[in-house]
Amino acid sequence: MTCPVCKGESFSLWAKAGPYSIETCVACGLGITSPLPSSSAIIGTNEEIYSVENRIKAYLSRVDYFKKRYRRYLSNIKRFQEGGKLLDIGCNIGLFLTVAREEGFSVVGVELNRACAEYARDTFKIELFSDVVEKVGFPSHGFDVVTLFDVLEHVPDIETFLAEVRRILKPGGLLVVQSPNLHSLMASLTKGEWVWLSPPDHIYHFTPTSLSRLLESNGFAVRKMRTWEPAKDFADNLITAHISHPMIRRLMLTGNELTRFFSLPAWLFQRLWWQQHRGALTEMYAIKTDKGG
Repeated sequence: MTCPVCKGESFSLWAKAGPYSIETCVACGLGITSPLPSSSAIIGTNEEIYSVENRIKAYLSRVDYFKKRYRRYLSNIKRFQEGGKLLDIGCNIGLFLTVAREEGFSVVGVELNRACAEYARDTFKIELFSDVVEKVGFPSHGFDVVTLFDVLEHVPDIETFLAEVRRILKPGGLLVVQSPNLHSLMASLTKGEWVWLSPPDHIYHFTPTSLSRLLESNGFAVRKMRTWEPAKDFADNLITAHISHPMIRRLMLTGNELTRFFSLPAWLFQRLWWQQHRGALTEMYAIKTDKGG
């Protein structure tokens, strides 16, 4: 393997995850799923995990929570770009784009899952394309903002992908990236049982250092970065990783009182590890630089 971030060729085993290994680059810390999954394995896993029925249930059952979360993203975006044309790549059923439209942005989406794309078009009346972004044919410098929420870890050819993102962003345009953090406390406590590893669906596993280095080497300047995670997700991941009895695990994951009880310690202390960039999600805001096209 060759690291797509730093071109290093020395790796060490971070954890085993089922039939896969997560190997980390010795030089920059990027994790890579090994063996690299085939296209058919990626597509099959994607269709199983991201069915439109699962996506509707996951998002619309907690629609108020997600809208509040998306407004926080958009508040950060507006610090760099007040309005304009926004493209969300991997837009799922389109809920983020509906909130961005309410906040004054002109919105467009890209979603490979055709059922999710059709739902977004029909339900939210969003302009949306069901193809890889490199094949859509967007005009150069056509967008003020491009968002990649939980997308980059799925992309086999990251350099080609980011080159296309640069091409379609206006000079000084904003790129927003969110991805699971391999350096997080959650990842360290759960290792190969960490739910958000998700091989073979996730090919790459970023740390804040490797993600910022990747963006900066591909023509972006990181202007804001934070790590974080919902306290409930922190508790749920630990329960899933360390409680083996299925009935007890199910009770702990579905019981509201139990969930609140186990989430409370995370809620009280998680900002301490967030300050060390050890939250389970890395969120970055980067400006397109003058490098390249």
